[in-house]
Amino acid sequence: MYDEHRTTAPTTGSFQPAESPSAPCLGCREIKERRYEAVRRGDKTVAAAMADVMGLHLRAVHR
Repeated sequence: MYDEHRTTAPTTGSFQPAESPSAPCLGCREIKERRYEAVRRGDKTVAAAMADVMGLHLRAVHR
């Protein structure tokens, strides 16, 4: 039965995730570290650039 107020999916007892999440790759970790450091220093230009770099990395490596 449909319940418009349900906030979670119904459980069947046999649901298993397709695959478990893995640790980020070395490239992801390096980009994140550079962005976190830029944010910590207050360098908005580098932080924004690292966000762009992460997007490019994700599309190139993790598609």
